[in-house]
Amino acid sequence: MFKHFNHMALFATLVKNGNFTRTAEELNMTKSRVSQQISELEEYLGLRLLNRTTRKISLTYAGESYLRYCHEIMDVACRADEHIQLLRESPNGKLRIIAPPGFMYSALPAPHHDFLKAHPQVELELVTADSFYGSVNDTFDVAYRIGKPSDDSFIGRFLGTFNRFIVGTPEYAHKHQVSSPDELHSCDLITHKTWRSVTLSQDSSNYKLVMTLRHTSDNLTYILQQALQGTGLAILPEYIVEPYLKSGQLNVILPSWSVQRIELWMIYPSNKNNTLTLRNYIDFILQSDTIKALTKSGRTD
Repeated sequence: MFKHFNHMALFATLVKNGNFTRTAEELNMTKSRVSQQISELEEYLGLRLLNRTTRKISLTYAGESYLRYCHEIMDVACRADEHIQLLRESPNGKLRIIAPPGFMYSALPAPHHDFLKAHPQVELELVTADSFYGSVNDTFDVAYRIGKPSDDSFIGRFLGTFNRFIVGTPEYAHKHQVSSPDELHSCDLITHKTWRSVTLSQDSSNYKLVMTLRHTSDNLTYILQQALQGTGLAILPEYIVEPYLKSGQLNVILPSWSVQRIELWMIYPSNKNNTLTLRNYIDFILQSDTIKALTKSGRTD
């Protein structure tokens, strides 16, 4: 079927030009090749489209009827090319963005506000997912990942690292009086399922904390809510817990020990033939003061 789409365009061009010679010159083909392809089209359709003489061509009734559809095909193809040209040359259309819920509401509103203001023809569709691989059928333009991605089938851009804290409610902290990393094992830990262990540092000392797996989740927002309820202690990124530390709802446990920082990555399917919209979005985020302030350490290319 697909082969005769080209034949339809050739047929319409032939009718426009009125003869085989001019059509062959326009399309940089031999006259015999043009004639052969028109014959192949007629054979495929099982009807004659043209009456041929040595001086001119004329349409049969079938040819007149078929020509209308050939023009429609060419018109759709032209409009498709124009649409793609628009996507290539001006920021417009939709971007589908996947991000963990905590990161989405803490970090993305400000840069997205500025991006949409600068690009009024662009639409953003935000999807929350802590573990997006497979859960959304990998249908996305950009995804944010907390921690270095293990899947190398996508393009990853390192954005920086951010702080994490061990936190709990003041009541829980007062009850357990944790003064050393060893004493964390006597506490209830709400654990992100991908953070099986974490290194704590104090001056030149390091302590590897291996998490208990009694209470785990792949959603940091859930872990935050459990910590706020006093269920136990949690290790959470600064961008999530900062307002609760300021309000006094949560306390930092072992404040003299620093928790191993974690990486923030931006991922997209390919770096080839991307739309101008996607390229502009990637550049916008890489230059975002909000993202730079969040990661503190900045980014590397």
